[in-house]
Amino acid sequence: MERIGDLHLERTRPRGPAKPVPLLFVHGMWLGSWCWENYLRVAAAAGWDAWALNLRGHHGSRPVPNLGEVGIDDYVQDVLDCLRVLGEVVLVGHSMGGLIAQKVAEVGGARAAVFLTSAAPKGILVLRWPVLWRMTRYVFPMAANRPFLATRAHMDALVGNRLSPERQAETYARMVPESGRAARELAFGLIAVDEQRVDCPTLVVGAQWDRLTPATVQRRIAAKYDAEYLEAAGHGHVLMLEEGWELSLKEILAWVDRAIAEEPRA
Repeated sequence: MERIGDLHLERTRPRGPAKPVPLLFVHGMWLGSWCWENYLRVAAAAGWDAWALNLRGHHGSRPVPNLGEVGIDDYVQDVLDCLRVLGEVVLVGHSMGGLIAQKVAEVGGARAAVFLTSAAPKGILVLRWPVLWRMTRYVFPMAANRPFLATRAHMDALVGNRLSPERQAETYARMVPESGRAARELAFGLIAVDEQRVDCPTLVVGAQWDRLTPATVQRRIAAKYDAEYLEAAGHGHVLMLEEGWELSLKEILAWVDRAIAEEPRA
């Protein structure tokens, strides 16, 4: 575990010659740096100085008086604070972390960016019936800026639908409450990103069986940024925890290698 100020990060140092910039992973709602353990290990073996951030209010990182009042802009600031120490990075953001990565790329600091089963920016409709009918249970904490954790049944259905029952239980046990304000901003598409200001290479990764941020949404995000698009066959929303995660990671790292080779920096 590493610290950047009061932020807690996991780090796996590169084996052999290091890549020219670090790789920074940003988690989604209810998760933490722990969800990137597999990716950190493999990325480091491939030569990356690999970091995974715990956003404020998650797993002891940057304590806040009321997590429910934290917004996406606050989480973006957490990443920007890391960049002041790490310098330019390749960003990989999952779900909510994907939208955070879009906002960071909008203001600079990313050599390249990967948006993995990402939350969508303003203008791209995400809500579908499997999510809508379950949302009624969480309207109050979202409206009242309260932290909340979705039920195990809802999490298994929307997030862990491609995990084994044992893995579903393990994953839910490690989840923590999330900000009601941030959830509202995501659910109702309140966070705008100016695609004209995102000038780094971008990759969008969708998943065939993602029920929360489906592949149709991911293709629209890719079109917004004129990004390359990769669809992970057989996977759901948390593909980095699912069986077969190695294949999609191999393709992501291969894309990043090409992207930074094509974008030389002084």
